[in-house]
Amino acid sequence: KATGTAVEWIQMPGMKPGPESIGIVAVSDGSNGIAARACGLVGLDPAKIVELLKNRPIWLPDCRRMDVVGTFTTASGGLVELLYMQFYAPTTLALPRDFYTLRYTTVLDDRNVVVCERSLPLTHGEPVVPPSEQFIRGKMLSSGFLIRPYGSVGSIVYLVDHMDLQPETVPEVLRPLYESSSVLAQKVTMGAMRYLRTVAQDSDNDSGPVRGLQPAVIRILIQRMARGFNEAVNCLPDDGWSSLGSDGIDDVTIAVNAYPNSRFSQGQYLLCDRLLSVGDGVLCAKASML
Repeated sequence: KATGTAVEWIQMPGMKPGPESIGIVAVSDGSNGIAARACGLVGLDPAKIVELLKNRPIWLPDCRRMDVVGTFTTASGGLVELLYMQFYAPTTLALPRDFYTLRYTTVLDDRNVVVCERSLPLTHGEPVVPPSEQFIRGKMLSSGFLIRPYGSVGSIVYLVDHMDLQPETVPEVLRPLYESSSVLAQKVTMGAMRYLRTVAQDSDNDSGPVRGLQPAVIRILIQRMARGFNEAVNCLPDDGWSSLGSDGIDDVTIAVNAYPNSRFSQGQYLLCDRLLSVGDGVLCAKASML
């Protein structure tokens, strides 16, 4: 998938080569699920790229959490990891997705590094993390990245994302969000490549902070803003949110979240004629417009 024709790739619509281009981006044409591929030169060594890309929540705001459930090494020195991941939903009209995957990391004889990942088939027994009512279990087909050292310049990186997001579980009007390889490319594959380029540029930048802020600090602030917004869109109980009843799925939804140090506990909200007292908590009103 990374270098051949296992998937029928076509050039990403609207992508134009140029100095600001992140590389060559392609999307699948009629394959099972949705798939995207990117290839580009990054001014980082392979070990650093592996460290960055494997920590998915750092560069992908849609990734809510990633837990390493178990690990073991192979006889050849490769690393196998069992992962459980949760992804935020992009709209209030659909449930978020979770994934249960195996990830394999190895160094080939030619010093190329391969990290490949796919969902664990149900034929391998009951999952360690059973499906939750708050999430739709998505399927990751063979995905990952191939890193080729490129002299003293850096590395050539191939990124592949291939998923089945179960589009039949969302309202028909939303299915283009879940059936588009271009959306996957923009949000995930190109996002990873942009993040690698940004880190490489930061390490090469000797001009110091911009208006008193280091680039890494700005990145962390942006990540927190995006994560906070995604959390508000989803309002999951694990984050302390309690949703109040609404008249329908397309209405404005009200949710409350009490701070841990609030004098009100999670169950002490006072609701009377649609008036709400949450002490020092947060009140969130949300709706999706098509």
